[in-house]
Amino acid sequence: MNESKNVDLTNLPDAPGCYIFWDSAGDCLYVGKSKRLKNRVRSYFNKNTPPKIQKLAKLIARIECRTAADEIDALYLEHSLIKTYRPPFNAQMKKDPHPHYICIDWRHAKPGLYISDIPSPGATGYGSFGSVYDAKLALAVIGRAWKVPSCATVHFDNPNPGRGCLNMHIGRCQGPCQPGISEGYRDSLIKAAAFMQGRGNQAISNLKREMKQAGQDLDFEKATKIRDNLRALQALQWRFAYQVPFTGRRLCVLIKGYHEPGFLLLYYKNGQLRQTARFNGPDDWPAKRDSFIQGMVGNAISSQNCFKAETNGQDYMYPSAATLEIRARKCYVDVTKTSKTNLQRRLDKALKRFIK
Repeated sequence: MNESKNVDLTNLPDAPGCYIFWDSAGDCLYVGKSKRLKNRVRSYFNKNTPPKIQKLAKLIARIECRTAADEIDALYLEHSLIKTYRPPFNAQMKKDPHPHYICIDWRHAKPGLYISDIPSPGATGYGSFGSVYDAKLALAVIGRAWKVPSCATVHFDNPNPGRGCLNMHIGRCQGPCQPGISEGYRDSLIKAAAFMQGRGNQAISNLKREMKQAGQDLDFEKATKIRDNLRALQALQWRFAYQVPFTGRRLCVLIKGYHEPGFLLLYYKNGQLRQTARFNGPDDWPAKRDSFIQGMVGNAISSQNCFKAETNGQDYMYPSAATLEIRARKCYVDVTKTSKTNLQRRLDKALKRFIK
């Protein structure tokens, strides 16, 4: 093994997560992810690596590893780190800065799910995501969970007789592209849309009941598949933006990046981002919380607006572009009917749920 000078490869974790290569000046060179960090990082220092990898290995002065719960969590962590550090040896995911959405056009008899940067008129957009890469990953997870197509097609109103794709034959898709369709397809699509609308807890509870019932019926293969889908959805549910009617709503959003010890608190009123505050950690919360609440009940306004899309004649709110760059866990608190005296209690309760 051709180890670089001053690079420690002895204490690498044998777990999923991300690795960060730093040079001697403290600049980030490359960010990657792996199911097993120890094996992946060591592979960069083999003698038979391509010239580009050898060039990278010679520049590495320090290696940082950050573990994740599973591979899906590692994918989002990798995207977050690349957006933050902009390493020169990462090219693909530095592109495409515009937010993207998973869209469904319910006007069609057999609507599909497709990815777009701006939802078309009559379609509902769910998200948002910082790149097409992120949206495709989420679409694949949702497709496996509810057996809806993940091939990014607008609709299947005109069936194409044929053999169908591999996902249909292995039972991962109900095959709406084929003539004749099961009555449960649209119901599955509605369940997937409910998850993407922010009602993830309800969808996950339903899957838990299905998994428990499958176990009681001794159908362990089905229970295992539901369990795997459940884990993927639990990692995904915080990625979707909370959608509320644009008019007459007040919303607080807690945002925490994977790579940051602190977090953000944002306040939206009638779709407009009116106030933001950055907290260095839970210890910083009590001192700044009260002043933030005073701004909420006062007239503090930011000039920055959130993304607005019209659906069925009604406007819907999405978090502003400034928050879309943070691929992170988000916690949403609807404070529309909350009185001034209850704001502190509700925010404190959200914080405990957010950081546990």
